[in-house]
Amino acid sequence: MKKLGTKMMVMVACLSGISQMYAQHRISGRVMMMEENREIPLEFANVTLNAADSAFVAGITSDPKGYFEFKNVSTGDYMVIVSYLGFAPQTLSLNGLTKSVELGDLLMEEETAQLGTVTVTASNTTYKADRQIVFITEQQKANSSNGINLLNTIQFPRLTVNPVTNTVSLPGDESLRFCINGVKVNHEDVRALQPNEVIRVEYLDNPGLRYGGADVVINYIIRREVAGGSVSVDLGNAVTTDFGDDQVAAKFNYKKSVFGLNYAVRYRNPSKVWANEERTFNFSDGSRMTRFSEGSPGDLSEDTHQTSFNYNLLEEGKYYFNAALRHSFSKEEKMRYSTQYTSLNTTDRTSTYQGSNSFQHLPSVDVYYIRSLKNKQNIILNVVGTYIHSDIDQLYEEKRSGEVINDIVSIVDGDKYSIIGEGIYEKTFENAGRFTTGIKHTQAFADNDYSGTVRTRTKMDQADTYLYVEYAGKRDKFNYTGGAGLSRSQAKQKGEDDYTFYTFRPKLTLQYDFSRSMFVRLKGEIDNTSPSLSNLSPVDQYIDTLQLIRGNPALKPQLNYSANLLFNWKKGIYGINLFNSYIYSPKPVMEEILRENDKFIRTWDNHKNWRKLNSELTLSAGPIRKILMISLTGGVNHYISNGNTYKHTHINWYYRVQAMAMYKKFTAIFQAGSAYDRFSGETLTGGENMHITMLNYNTGKFTAGVGIMLPFSGQYKRYSENRNLYSSAKMDAYANDFSRMLLLKFAWNFNYGRKMKDGSKRLNNTDTDSGVLIVN
Repeated sequence: MKKLGTKMMVMVACLSGISQMYAQHRISGRVMMMEENREIPLEFANVTLNAADSAFVAGITSDPKGYFEFKNVSTGDYMVIVSYLGFAPQTLSLNGLTKSVELGDLLMEEETAQLGTVTVTASNTTYKADRQIVFITEQQKANSSNGINLLNTIQFPRLTVNPVTNTVSLPGDESLRFCINGVKVNHEDVRALQPNEVIRVEYLDNPGLRYGGADVVINYIIRREVAGGSVSVDLGNAVTTDFGDDQVAAKFNYKKSVFGLNYAVRYRNPSKVWANEERTFNFSDGSRMTRFSEGSPGDLSEDTHQTSFNYNLLEEGKYYFNAALRHSFSKEEKMRYSTQYTSLNTTDRTSTYQGSNSFQHLPSVDVYYIRSLKNKQNIILNVVGTYIHSDIDQLYEEKRSGEVINDIVSIVDGDKYSIIGEGIYEKTFENAGRFTTGIKHTQAFADNDYSGTVRTRTKMDQADTYLYVEYAGKRDKFNYTGGAGLSRSQAKQKGEDDYTFYTFRPKLTLQYDFSRSMFVRLKGEIDNTSPSLSNLSPVDQYIDTLQLIRGNPALKPQLNYSANLLFNWKKGIYGINLFNSYIYSPKPVMEEILRENDKFIRTWDNHKNWRKLNSELTLSAGPIRKILMISLTGGVNHYISNGNTYKHTHINWYYRVQAMAMYKKFTAIFQAGSAYDRFSGETLTGGENMHITMLNYNTGKFTAGVGIMLPFSGQYKRYSENRNLYSSAKMDAYANDFSRMLLLKFAWNFNYGRKMKDGSKRLNNTDTDSGVLIVN
């Protein structure tokens, strides 16, 4: 009996051990974060359960109350890892788990270190007072081939990325600037970026005064290379027409230095381009004549070659130096044929030819330096020098029965020199406040020689100086930015009156954060716009036998008052962005058409006022099942143009649809949108009705794709209208080569021996205005 009792005790002990081994337990807890000195739940935190040897067991995300729970967990040794973008990850060891465990509240602390080589897989978007920050996931990198189409995988609000032309745009005339590590760069520099270089992309939709009036700044934060190098090839060429965008870029890294070389060519050579115009002239004697122009297909050729060499040097924590040499060469040829007749005699028909050849060389040098001081202070210096040489030949010829009855020749030989210098001081405080002050000066000189039917020469000097201060801070749920600037604009022209104009330019932004992903922002500012040197030119240029274009040296800079209200909400995969804006410009520089001796003069003047009201709503969802992203936008523009002798209004409804699907190595894109019209002075310029499809296959190093522009339409058309009392017109322009245009794309990214760090630059100065008055 004693032996039997002993055996029974051993069996019970064994069964008890086996029961504990296969028992099913629960592990639960709540993820919290600090906000306004109190703990609040953190939704969508990533919580993973790993075995002691780091093998993955299960993964979940926290719910709206921050709660998470693992069920049916066997006895054993485990690690619970909690992570969320922008916070330091937490790891809890559970050794010898034999029963259910309640971990309680797990408080996450904000991550202050650089991201380095962390792999981001989910919950990759955060919001700050002036920007949206997206940490790039491995899936986004795998489905992109350069820095431009990487934006398509993000779908920032109000931003359109054309996958066929590799262009990025905002609605209307809003300005967009690119930066890499804070350095102002051009489109080609961003296209040369390899996705695996990018840590995060910052979308600054509330940029500070030092960004010089940019509406949006897109800043790519990349790992700085300290060894090895890279080569990128990106080709996009149409099969059905002469159309392409090709680029080759290379970088070499040696210790603290980086050398870069970039070449890009862009060409558009359609052969089926024409325009139909109907223009009505009202003469001084009360008579009226309508002239009809019926276009015939002609050629259009646009070629642009851009080369840049870049060098930068970084001494970590001390200074950053960057120098860029750039050269752009562009050539454009237009041949427009038409048959003309008038309402006075529809049988008397003439053949017209309007042709032009233009060449432009634009070399520039850009030198940038930032010095880091103690106590979070920086001094930034930037100098940009630019030379623009323009050669333009234009011919208008009218024939009747093969004989020339009218011809007008216009030749322009222009040179413009400019230098832009800027200095900035920045100080960041412990309470997250930031103080910025700076001064920027632009000096330009233009010397243009006009010959042909009219001969004259103009010499002009223009200078702008801008001094500004700005402070940004936060108090509880309120973010605020206040700043003020004083600008001085000056123009001198030989034989004409000079002007000097001072403008006070305040700016105020207030933002209230309801949560980390829902806020409302109100922004208001005053700025000024100086007339272009071309508009100031006292030159008459003939368009045809009845029309001339004339500059106005009496133009003065205009003020612009603007305000916008933004509401943004995002929860999980769903988002809402509501943008409302109002712009008021008193004494704006706008066009007008004058009548002199029955000639019609197109010129510019400071008119009464111009207003624009815009409202735009964007609904977004994605990624749905980590595959599909959808964005739907609807908006309306209301223009009020109040001239000295006219008043016009225009209402324009528009929409945009964007969808992107990413599955394994395949990416599919569809975009569609209606025309976004612009109205200024007396001219309505219609936008494009566009739809695009694109399919890409990405192996990592290689990307191949095929796309179609306007697959559902056999016609590419843009329209314009002028509502002048003396010379009103309507015109439809066609370029049918671009409809159902089939495009093939290929990209190759090669790297060798790379090691990386981070660096930054923050200014964005450039000059592209040639100062030449051109007949359009």
